[in-house]
Amino acid sequence: MEKYYVAAINAVNLLGAQRTRKLVEFFKSAEKAWRAGEEQLKQILSPKAIESFLEFRQKNPAAPEKLAEFCDAHKIKLCSISDADYPPLLKEINSPPPVFYYKGKLQPNAERIAIVGTRHNTAYGERVTRKISNELAEAGFTIVSGAAYGIDTCAHQGAMKFGRTVAVLGYGISKIPRDKKSLTDQIAENGVVMTEFSPGTNANAGTFPTRNRIIAGLSRGVIVVEAGKRSGALITSSYAGDFSRDVFAVPGSVFFEKSYGCHELIRDGAILVKNAQDILDFYNLVTDKKPECVELAGDEKKVFDLIPAGDYIAPDEILNQLDDIEPNEISRIILQLEQKNLIIGNGDMYTRA
Repeated sequence: MEKYYVAAINAVNLLGAQRTRKLVEFFKSAEKAWRAGEEQLKQILSPKAIESFLEFRQKNPAAPEKLAEFCDAHKIKLCSISDADYPPLLKEINSPPPVFYYKGKLQPNAERIAIVGTRHNTAYGERVTRKISNELAEAGFTIVSGAAYGIDTCAHQGAMKFGRTVAVLGYGISKIPRDKKSLTDQIAENGVVMTEFSPGTNANAGTFPTRNRIIAGLSRGVIVVEAGKRSGALITSSYAGDFSRDVFAVPGSVFFEKSYGCHELIRDGAILVKNAQDILDFYNLVTDKKPECVELAGDEKKVFDLIPAGDYIAPDEILNQLDDIEPNEISRIILQLEQKNLIIGNGDMYTRA
């Protein structure tokens, strides 16, 4: 029951991870901290924090017991920072969650890397994310993201084809939106869905930045794919820098607002990555997977040879350089090259994958 007392304390407004940890350390027990009187609490908490704690306890006197019952009834597991399966990497940050709720199976020592980005991605962002996530998962990385729309969802789905993924929620585990339930259920089958927020906590403006620090804390590095000026993904990358984790960014077109954040990160020192192999090379990791060899001939080869790597070209520009391909054929050829994962589209522009 000790961990449920920790969870109950951690649910009190104005306490948070650091004060919860200090309370438990001061009283040598979470249960003793939960039952402490006002005079005892004055030795460790501010007046406002004491008021919030006592008010919460008065309204929820059986909170630890009810949490235990709720988790048992809904098959929700609780991991405490003192448990053997608490991820060691997460312990290293300056404010590790004292507890977190989860569904699935923890692998505390797994090699994890985060992929984050905008909720409003382009087709280019989706294809890049799925490809990188898929290949890193196949290489043995567990992919961490935030189960949001857009890049997060692409990262989770890309990883599940060949490996594991971890979804870190910005709300309680029983508050998963209906349209996310299918995704999180799939993730929990072979990975983990987790949150530090108590089961009934609704999402708000403050829960997502808090969630982002866990995404960074769990991960060896953070890859940002498409992020505008104020994207939450930049908060995650900022935490990664604070935690001495590696920050990677995928470049995009200078004409797209969603590329702004990635380009700023690269300017400020983030590592530019174009594909999963760049990540594997950075960490000096070798996989047994043999590179896929695709033979091209005829019109496909002519078109592919004109598509640059690291830059973009429009179909009209390709046609201007080829006299023997009809305009109505170029779309079909480009689609075939996309299906072979040789090129990536961003709007009406294309580059090599």
